[in-house]
This record gives sequence, C-alpha cells and structure tokens, in this order.
Amino acid sequence: MTKKENYLLTARGGKGEYIPSFMGDLNGFNLPFMASPAGEVDMYGVLWTGNEAGHMPDDRFHAMTDIAQWRDTIHFPVLAELDWEGMKEAFLQRADPDKATSARIPTSLFLAPMNMMGWVEGLCAIYENPEELEAFISYMTDYAIETISYLDKYIKPDVYSTGDDIANATGPFISPEIWEGLYRPYFKRIVDAIHAVGGLAEFHNCGRCSWLIDECIDIGCDILQLPEPDEELLRAKEKYGSRLVITGGWDRHGEGSPPGASEEAVRRSVHTAVDTWGKDGGLIFWDGGIVGRSEDSMNKMRWVNDEFEKIRYY
Repeated sequence: MTKKENYLLTARGGKGEYIPSFMGDLNGFNLPFMASPAGEVDMYGVLWTGNEAGHMPDDRFHAMTDIAQWRDTIHFPVLAELDWEGMKEAFLQRADPDKATSARIPTSLFLAPMNMMGWVEGLCAIYENPEELEAFISYMTDYAIETISYLDKYIKPDVYSTGDDIANATGPFISPEIWEGLYRPYFKRIVDAIHAVGGLAEFHNCGRCSWLIDECIDIGCDILQLPEPDEELLRAKEKYGSRLVITGGWDRHGEGSPPGASEEAVRRSVHTAVDTWGKDGGLIFWDGGIVGRSEDSMNKMRWVNDEFEKIRYY
C-alpha cells in the first residue's frame, strides 16, 4: 500500500496499515496569492504582523471601517490570468508521487471581515448590515468555487482544505441561528463543489467545535481539521464512528503542550492522541500547534514526531 493509498483510505473513514501523518505523508499545494507575510497586505487588504509564533492581522490598521466598503477593499486576482501551467510545473517538480495531495482554497467567509475591520465591527456587521455581509460571503463563495475548478484542471488535489476559524478554545463565535442563516448555505456550496470534482472536503476549524461537528458532517465534510480533542468530540466520534475523520488528535492544551513540558509528558501526549482517536482508524495525526524555533518548540516537535513514528503502525 502506497502512502497515498493509506492516506486516502483513512481519509474516507477506513483503517490503513498505519496512521498517516498530515505533515509527513501529504503533498501540500498553496496558492501564492493566499499568503499573508508579515509586513505585507494580503488579498483582503489586511496588513499582517508576526513573530516566530506566527502571523496575525496588525490591529493598528483596519482595511475598512464598514462592511459596505468590501468591494473597494479586496484585490482578489483574476484566476483566468494566473500562470496555472507554471504553478503546476513547479508543484510537480517538488511533489512526491507516492503521496496524496491537498490544496487550500480561499474560504475565510467568517474570519475575513473580522480581519478587515477588527472583531468589534466585524461581529457588529452580522447584526447591523447582514445583507451587505452576505453579499461579501456570496462573492467569496463564488471565488472559492471558481478556484476549485482551476485546481481540479491543473493540480488534481485529492483533498481540498476549506473551513474557517469559527470557534476558539471555548466554543463557536456565533450562534446556531447565525450559522444556519448566514454561513451554512455557502459552506455547503463549497463542499458540494469539491465533491463535484471528485475531491474530499477537509474543514478547518481549530477550536472547540461543539454543535459545529454535527453541522460539518451534515453538509458533507469528509474530514474535520484540528477540532479540539475534548469530551464533545469524543461523544461525536462514538456517534458517527468512521464517518467522523479527524486531522489532528494531539491535545494543544494537554500535558505535553505547556512551555517547558517534560519529554516524558510530551511523549505520553502522543500515546493519548493515538490511543483515543486512532485505534479504529479515521485519524490523520498532526500536532497542529507547536510553533516557533525556540529550543522548547524544537524539542517538542522532535519528541512528538519520534514517538509517533514508534507507535503509528496498527
């Protein structure tokens, strides 16, 4: 069984020869225009800042002050004018043909307005001008679906990464009613478009997903990326079985995650992830939260990867 076959069998809810690694067993394709380097403005007009721990929107600068300004603020590239053949050739030169391929698509339907206006104005727009916000969401959805068609033509990903940061470590940012009326129909359109080209839909939402787990399953998501590995996720796994496939598993708030965590604690945390989420298949392992180049971070990465390699085979 090749790495690709093992990965896709797991991604479809099966149990391969071993637990695949998100970082080690997958070719990742990223569109250059989706980058958000520190000190530069992205396709949404957002200025980014950062350090070794990651990049964040610079909260001293807002791309717009009113949701109605979105048409004059964004600068999405015209997809038909991009050098898709050049991107394809560059990707094929570095891609491992033995691995599956995942491509990330621009689907920040919730987070983009927050980044553009700040959280206060972004959340207020949901209530103060839902019509204009929905127009922006609809535009982003159409753009994402057009992107999928180009990716299918030139890159042929096995997995398309969609979703958004709709939750933090304590729960979703929005109510089920807001999700149902404003976001669900558009995310479902994106998932349907992925399935229409034969891809698997992976929904990123790195927080405590709560009721969003059921919603993601209901709109057809094949994989949930980095849901908080908590009791709610455990109950959902018991409910859905192999239908709920998880990328992640490692507890970013568990005993192995704090600064200065011992080697023993870090290695135990890998066993906890594999034993809890991977014993019956349906787990694509990823720590999903160790960042930076500090000695502490580098040690954690080394210990996590080393321990995972020891125990990943069934």
